[in-house]
Amino acid sequence: MTLRLVNYLPLGTVGGTAEPRLGALRGESVVDVARLCDLEAEDCGCTGSVVALLSCPECQAAARHVLSEAGDAAPTLPLSQVRLLPTVPNPGKLFCLAGNYAAHIQEGGRGELQAADRATPRIFLKPSTNTVCGTGDPIVIGRRAQFVDYEGELAVIIARRGKYIAADEALRYVGGITCFNDVSERRLHIWDRPEDRPWDRFFDWLNGKWWDSFAPMGPCAVPLADIEDIQKLSLTTRLNGEVVQSASTADMIFTVARTIEYLSQMVTLAPGDVIATGTPSGVGSASDRALQPGDVVEVEISEIGVLRNPVVAEEVDH
Repeated sequence: MTLRLVNYLPLGTVGGTAEPRLGALRGESVVDVARLCDLEAEDCGCTGSVVALLSCPECQAAARHVLSEAGDAAPTLPLSQVRLLPTVPNPGKLFCLAGNYAAHIQEGGRGELQAADRATPRIFLKPSTNTVCGTGDPIVIGRRAQFVDYEGELAVIIARRGKYIAADEALRYVGGITCFNDVSERRLHIWDRPEDRPWDRFFDWLNGKWWDSFAPMGPCAVPLADIEDIQKLSLTTRLNGEVVQSASTADMIFTVARTIEYLSQMVTLAPGDVIATGTPSGVGSASDRALQPGDVVEVEISEIGVLRNPVVAEEVDH
């Protein structure tokens, strides 16, 4: 049984005092995993969130058991009656990779890959408290936006604490995977400058990753135990139903394991950290096609599902 774990709220409680619930997607419904587990045994605290369950293999096994035993009698709500929250609403650290697919580097005008492109991963951080949102939540085009772009990606969720992790041990620290959209403002311009230096352009690129709602994540997390090969997943991004990105995670320059090895030489990875692993070719900047209010972006990864977000204009207060 493949688990597709979600954090959710019944629609009637959105904005109220109810706590998010742990569920599992089953067709067009959400099964209340927390309630099923609580009925079977004392609450161990691992049914409070996706990250908590991914961090406890024994509790995952218990969840699979109660879901199997309950069958069609499991307590469910239709998707139309719930709000799916981000897979990891508040990542402790949200890492992203730049230039991790050769074709994406080349579509940016770089030509053939250089030795430096394969030497070390290029990793940056996004602030999670303002960027992370879930499936169905809007990508907001800010009033100062010039060119907002999509980047469909695979993200991995860390479930064990570790540092100085060897590549051949790295996947033991991954709890699950989810879909991610590294939304980017490509032509950041807030204030004029007397000159445009390379270092300034780098910070413009980096700051363009930090805007509100620019890290959609979801719709669910699939435990790594349910994935045959994390480096053989298909990734598809659609804009208004049109396929704009199509690739395999086999095309990554740096595998998930190698990325974790590199990152863990600098920082301690902890449960709830998220690593978005880079985008393939087909981004909007390559065809001069920016996101517009009214658009819908979908990121689909085999074994996970579809992360779907509408694009809206920022509401301006007068």
